[in-house]
Amino acid sequence: MPRTNAPCVVCLGFFDGVHLAHQALLKAAKEEGKRLHLPVCVHTFDHAPGEKAFELTSLPEREALLRHYGADQVSVSIFNEEMRHMRGDDFFKTIVLGRLNARHVVCGDDHRFGYKGAWGAEELKALCKDAGIGLTVVPQVTLPDGQRVSSTAIRNAILAGDTALAEKMLGRKLEEEH
Repeated sequence: MPRTNAPCVVCLGFFDGVHLAHQALLKAAKEEGKRLHLPVCVHTFDHAPGEKAFELTSLPEREALLRHYGADQVSVSIFNEEMRHMRGDDFFKTIVLGRLNARHVVCGDDHRFGYKGAWGAEELKALCKDAGIGLTVVPQVTLPDGQRVSSTAIRNAILAGDTALAEKMLGRKLEEEH
């Protein structure tokens, strides 16, 4: 697969909701981009890799929010059968290094990738080291009461009718999502 990017900082995830934890990833990526004089490219998928009850944001909403919070570019991979069965090291070589031309990678501490999510931050650390590129792993983001911010927690809050909690985790009004 040919490279489609100039060298950049790549931020990995699905980014459903572009909530406070995703915003922390984007902030870390922007800081690295500024330090390295490189643009930030967020990598996402056209739809959720796993089984989700519902997505918090459509792809166009997600792209707009990602750009609003600091992405210079948004790269969308189609999550098809080939992608579903791709090993983590192949994803790293083909997409992160090959297509995106990463010079630094940013992900969350719970980021999973590759077939059945078998690869995580520790494996990514080794891959980045072998490739001679940097890695920033952003720790989990919690609300002041200690509750972990995640897309799943936001979906659960919405299903429970707790709009206030969902909005705290999103960092904005829920109406902006739909």
